[in-house]
Amino acid sequence: MTAGSANGLEHYLLRPFDSLSTGQAGVIGLIAIIATALLASWTGLQTRGVLDLQFLPGGSLEWLLVQAVINWLSLGLALLVVGRWLASERFSTTRLLACQAAARWPLLLSAAYLSIPPLGGQIRELTQRLVQAMPSERGQVMADAAYMGDAFILTLLGVPLLVFLLWTVWLMYHGFQNVTGLSGLRAAFSFAGGLVAAMIVARALHGLVAA
Repeated sequence: MTAGSANGLEHYLLRPFDSLSTGQAGVIGLIAIIATALLASWTGLQTRGVLDLQFLPGGSLEWLLVQAVINWLSLGLALLVVGRWLASERFSTTRLLACQAAARWPLLLSAAYLSIPPLGGQIRELTQRLVQAMPSERGQVMADAAYMGDAFILTLLGVPLLVFLLWTVWLMYHGFQNVTGLSGLRAAFSFAGGLVAAMIVARALHGLVAA
């Protein structure tokens, strides 16, 4: 791989919104959201949070699409509010929402990874085992050997998921920065505030819709 092609790949993976049009970002986001919902419905996953993927039963395709829209709009509108407040120039609401949709595409890779039968099944089993091993009363101690072994394996299996998660957050930040024109600490702190607010709002909305 030449230096030019490597730089081009890095550009499209880490700074895609410098070159993607609003329409292209919107199409990528739409495809990613629908494909993630399809994979999640087949695998037994739910996305009950802006960045969440959880093994939970009862996730129909329709419900997963509702979850995806809640997650996308919660973050998009939260970033719109902080962007309008802090940005010195006007920017396109449509482009901001399109970029935030496209930024979610690494979550499709997370869903694909968890849909691999041996890996997904093992992660689910180890997670359930560790949850059951957690002490339910004060003074109880978890069996160290079993805990450390399961936790180590789960950590190794979770490394790709962590990479996809960090990649998603970076793309969300890059999209916010690209559209609003904010930079430096001003962009970082405003994005972080919008993300935290969106996570709280999305959880509340998921609870209301599921009730």
